[in-house]
Amino acid sequence: MRKLDNNKKYLNYSTTDGTNTQDILRDKLTLKQKLVCNHCEVETKEGLYCKNCGKSLDEVKSIDSVQDFKPFKSYLKPALLTSISSVLILFLISLGLKLLTNSNVGELIKSMNPLQIILGVNLGTINLNTATIMSSGRSSIHLGVILIALIPLFALLLSNMIFIKNKNHKDVLYNSLGVGFIYAIILVIISIFSSTTSNVHYTVNNVVAISYGYNMIELFINGFILGFISTYLIGYKKRYFGQNIYLDILKIAINTILILYVVIFIILLGVSMIDNNYLYQLGLYSYSKNPIIIISQLAAYILMFASIVPITIGSNNLSILSIINGNLSFDVKILLLAIIFLSLLVLILIGYSLKNKFKNTSFNIVLIFSICYSIILTIISSFSAIYLNGSIPFMQLNNYSSSTYMGASIITTFIISFIYSYIILKIGYTLSDFE
Repeated sequence: MRKLDNNKKYLNYSTTDGTNTQDILRDKLTLKQKLVCNHCEVETKEGLYCKNCGKSLDEVKSIDSVQDFKPFKSYLKPALLTSISSVLILFLISLGLKLLTNSNVGELIKSMNPLQIILGVNLGTINLNTATIMSSGRSSIHLGVILIALIPLFALLLSNMIFIKNKNHKDVLYNSLGVGFIYAIILVIISIFSSTTSNVHYTVNNVVAISYGYNMIELFINGFILGFISTYLIGYKKRYFGQNIYLDILKIAINTILILYVVIFIILLGVSMIDNNYLYQLGLYSYSKNPIIIISQLAAYILMFASIVPITIGSNNLSILSIINGNLSFDVKILLLAIIFLSLLVLILIGYSLKNKFKNTSFNIVLIFSICYSIILTIISSFSAIYLNGSIPFMQLNNYSSSTYMGASIITTFIISFIYSYIILKIGYTLSDFE
């Protein structure tokens, strides 16, 4: 039997899985498809039979410019089910949080409904406008607590394991993009319906009108990142390694940062069990009553600091200059230096291993990895930022006016971490030549 020229399939059936050739042609999304009848040599439109001579197009001579993609619906359905089920899981969790916190927190949290809590656990910025008979106020709140972000990540990972069935590395990419986009759209839709005004009775004679609003662009970005990463981490398997160099390197970069974060968290937790005085020097001693929460958050900041990125913790600016000329104690300086050298050693080893894993490629592996590494750190800096600014003239925050910030500049994080990682990785990459 003759073969199809470009697709390497037999006349009637595929050599790969035995699928009927007509079904294969119908199952493709094509751009500018050109079909030439094998009998009359006339170009014809897409279909099962030649419009000129009526012969079957099973015996197609050539198919040019065919984009061999699966139908979009094959990716849309699992992505849609994953995103919707994740939101439903978050809704149930939000109901539980609402019941648990009703008697333990301030009036502000009590006034929030489960949909607004869903947006909160996805680390969206809340814009509040408040008004009483005597005054009004406005504030923006972003609580980028890393542990909170684990809630939607857990829901997405659970839904992924149920609905996403990956068959190859292309499926992983398309499903990740699909879940990220659909989940982000759902968050934006929720934010539209959650931008409401409610009345809170602080005292019998004092009623506060609270108007909730959300940064939709930020919510979309957060949702896309969470959806993409969760699907990608679940779907990418070792057998896909080498099929797409960019996805391979992205996977290595994610694993590298996860390893560094976990190691830094363990180091800080171990030091805290011995002596948590370093929290006082960093301006965090008042938060030491909840060590797991504050250390998990601090580990994210120190992870950026380990790549020589300046970070801000309240009124304290922590940079490489703090170690040289700062007022930190000798023990704290040694701790920070040890973490920097740990990061440096890990990146050198990663650079060394990259040369062995990608021997036969012309791609600039170090450049690609550095871009992935710096982008992930930038995402972390955005997610982990904590700020409260403006004025909220009511309740426990009566006449409060402040600007509290913890985190690192997004632009600074990207630029410095990219330069740093590229230099250190290049050292490890070059060392592999001396084997």
